[in-house]
Amino acid sequence: MKAERAIVLASLLGLPACASHAGASMDRCGPPPAMEKPLVSMGHDPKPFEMRHSPEKIFPGKPGGYLYRFEREDSGTTESLRAIHMIRGGRILVVGDHGTALLRDPKTGWQPETTGTTENLHALVPVIHYKEGETLTEERRKNHPYLAVGSNGTAVFRDLSGVWRVESTGTSADLFALDHLGKTTVAVGAGGVMVQRSLEGVWRTVKTRTTADLYGIGGCGGYLCAVGAAGTMVYCRSREGELVCIPRPPPTQAALRVADGAQIMGDGVWLSYVPTDKGEPEPPASFAPWSVAKDFIAGEEIRAVEHNHWGGISEMLAVGRRSTVWFQGGLFSDRHNLEKVKLPFEVDFHDVAYELVDGFLVGDKGTIVHLGVQDFVPDHICLL
Repeated sequence: MKAERAIVLASLLGLPACASHAGASMDRCGPPPAMEKPLVSMGHDPKPFEMRHSPEKIFPGKPGGYLYRFEREDSGTTESLRAIHMIRGGRILVVGDHGTALLRDPKTGWQPETTGTTENLHALVPVIHYKEGETLTEERRKNHPYLAVGSNGTAVFRDLSGVWRVESTGTSADLFALDHLGKTTVAVGAGGVMVQRSLEGVWRTVKTRTTADLYGIGGCGGYLCAVGAAGTMVYCRSREGELVCIPRPPPTQAALRVADGAQIMGDGVWLSYVPTDKGEPEPPASFAPWSVAKDFIAGEEIRAVEHNHWGGISEMLAVGRRSTVWFQGGLFSDRHNLEKVKLPFEVDFHDVAYELVDGFLVGDKGTIVHLGVQDFVPDHICLL
């Protein structure tokens, strides 16, 4: 079964494949892969929370699942932490209230950085862009410039050398969310504000035709969409190099906080994409409540999600208030597989990062929780 899954994965990736499991002898693909190990524990948490979990129900990578270990790390601050980004083998960066920025050092722990602002920072994205002809080194692949935005229209940019600088966005509205689109970055916030940044750091305003607070931004069925208070949904597309945005009828009256491709989440609501058989011109995506999630999200608030796309452990991890998390099965799983877990950290989580066998959850009171997945061995896939 694992061999079949490896071949399916290679097929999805458009690659010829050879597959075997970790216990097999060497074949023409070479030696089988070794067990992936999560980042070394910093030893800050005397009693980590552990649970057994199977991310892929249809093709279980390991009987009984893997051991998920949630371990609090000492951030060195009590400020609320609002956003995190990680690149496996590269930077793990966090921002939060009063201009807080922290960089994880595997030997010395979380180290503060000076951002040049005392405003609250709500969102963070890597500004990934490669210049024509640039040599893509491993160091360059793992490390990028970063942009963070926050209260009172604040924006701060972190260059490749680790120096932060404050930028003028042209607005004094609180900015809550970011999305990087290759050559431009878009931020949304209070009062329906949307501002767009060029790679050179020049900001300009984009008209959204709404005054509702916008809490999230992302892809929605081929469109860029911003979501917010009272079910607000604004769909945007680029026309002749300019973003044109049009509000759509709200699918709910609840606040929406996360736009994630085929799913939109918020306060007690989880919407899923409604497929259409209409062709070009492609109509705006439609969303409706996902019936499977109804009993899992009543009275809850989903604030952020992250996808782990690695075969064998692929799943989505969502976080919210009162240390609640949700796991949704991934690439090889029954998409209706959804699990809700209350973690024992007694804080609200605001963001999550998750890649292969490592994840990080950040929230109130300087909380940083490292998720390490134990016992995972990758599928054996190679080119022939």
